[in-house]
Amino acid sequence: MIETFTSGIELMGKGGVMMYPIFLASVIAVAIIIERLIFFKKCKENPDDILTAIKELVGSNKHIGGNDLKKSKDGPVSRMLEVGVEARKEPRWKLEEKLTVHGQEEISGLRKNLRVLEVIATISPLMGLLGTVIGMVKAFNKVAQYKGQVDPSLLAGGIWEALLTTAAGLALAIPVVILLNYFERKVESISFLLGKYGQYLVHHLYEDQDEPSNGHNPHATSGAQPELTSQGV
Repeated sequence: MIETFTSGIELMGKGGVMMYPIFLASVIAVAIIIERLIFFKKCKENPDDILTAIKELVGSNKHIGGNDLKKSKDGPVSRMLEVGVEARKEPRWKLEEKLTVHGQEEISGLRKNLRVLEVIATISPLMGLLGTVIGMVKAFNKVAQYKGQVDPSLLAGGIWEALLTTAAGLALAIPVVILLNYFERKVESISFLLGKYGQYLVHHLYEDQDEPSNGHNPHATSGAQPELTSQGV
C-alpha cells in the first residue's frame, strides 16, 4: 500500500506541474461522486404506496400528517406530495403552483454539484494535453540546446514523462463522464416521477370537479399541472 502511494507521488513529480491540478480535480470529483451516490440511495422510495395512502386518507377525510407520508423512505416525491396534501384546501391553481415550485426545488437539489463534475470531465483531458505540450516543448528544447546531439533514450524519457499528464487527464475524465451520465439519468427519472405523481394528486383531489373549486388563476391552465423537467434548474 505504501509502495503504491510512493509510486503515485513519484509519477506526479515526473508528470510535471499540471499533474497537481489534475490530482486536485480528482479529489473533488471523488468527493462529489461519493456524496451523490449516498444522496440518490436515500432518494429511493415507492411513490405508488405513498399515493395509495394519500387516497385512503383523503377519501376518509382524516387529518393527514407528515408521518402518514413517510411510511416509505423519505424522498423527493413524498416531500412534494406532502406539500400538495397540506395545500389541498386551497384553490386548484394555487395547489398546482405550489407543487410546481416545490418540484423545481427538488430538481435543483438533485442536480447539486453535477455542474462541477461536468467542468472536471471537460477540463481534465485539456489539462493533461497542456501538460504534455509543455513537456514536449521542454524535451525538444534540450534537443535544440545540444544541436541535435542528444541521446535518444534521454529524449524518449522526456516524452514519456510528458505523456503522463495526458494519461492522467483521460483516466480522470472517463469515469467522471460515465458517472455523470448515470446521475443525469437519475435526475431525469425522478423529475418524471415528480410531474407524474403531482398530476395524480391534483386529479384525485379534484376528480369530481371540472373547474377549480375556490378560485381562478388567470395565468394558469385549467386541468394539468405544469410539467416538471430538469432543464433550466
